[in-house]
Amino acid sequence: MADSKAVEQAADELYGLPPGEFTSARDARVKLLRKEDREAADAVKTLRKPSVAAWALNQLPRRRAKKLDRLLAAGEDLRSAQEELLAGGDRGAFQEAAAKERELVAELSAEAVALAAEAGQTGTGLQEKVAETLHAAALDADTADDLRSGRLVREREAVGGFGAMAAPASAAKPPPKRPSKKSKTAGKQDPAAGREDAELRQRLAAARTDERHARRELEAADRALAHAQERAEAAEAHAAEAAERARTTAERLKEAKRAAAAARKAHSQSERALERAERGRSRKP
Repeated sequence: MADSKAVEQAADELYGLPPGEFTSARDARVKLLRKEDREAADAVKTLRKPSVAAWALNQLPRRRAKKLDRLLAAGEDLRSAQEELLAGGDRGAFQEAAAKERELVAELSAEAVALAAEAGQTGTGLQEKVAETLHAAALDADTADDLRSGRLVREREAVGGFGAMAAPASAAKPPPKRPSKKSKTAGKQDPAAGREDAELRQRLAAARTDERHARRELEAADRALAHAQERAEAAEAHAAEAAERARTTAERLKEAKRAAAAARKAHSQSERALERAERGRSRKP
């Protein structure tokens, strides 16, 4: 039987190393373990090298544990606020919880990208992939446990009614990629063009965030509306015995309809903003 302690220790150490050192360090550990415990060596051999985004995320429980705990706690608050909203609760509490979760996702994703840059690690859409996984962890307990373990192999996607979350435009921008020798000899990029491209990416990310957030509110509002309608119908069927309940339910139905209308309007506006941002990006050479 494999020594689980040896496997756990090896995994903790390997997933804390820079990605470029993972494979050689894993193989060296396997070679060492084979002399003492072949099953443990085989288990360590199956450990997969993390993607750049997963590696950046794995550093958060190691180097930003307190802030990560605050994000996961904010995710629990957001889930509770949604349940209360669907039961006819306060929409403002849901919006406040969503804003707090979104702010922490933006901060942590920027810090994870900065940690990756310090280790010389970059990648296309890195901050968005990190933010997506953080959002998924905030909304799902199993994903949260995986993130806390610091052993992610690949980034995750948020699922369910909430949709995905990207970092807003106000989030710190990730450090620029380190130029290769080839790029240095080929000439420097126009600084103005680089700034314009970075601003365009930020606007596009902001538009995606707004659209997804509006979609999340719209879905929650639609559920609240359907729930209120069901309660209204039940109250009307027993109007003689529950006149006061019918009046209260009707008020909640009216509020839910207003909330749904506002959410649809916000969603429509965010969709248009997203389309404009994507058109602007597609037109850029």
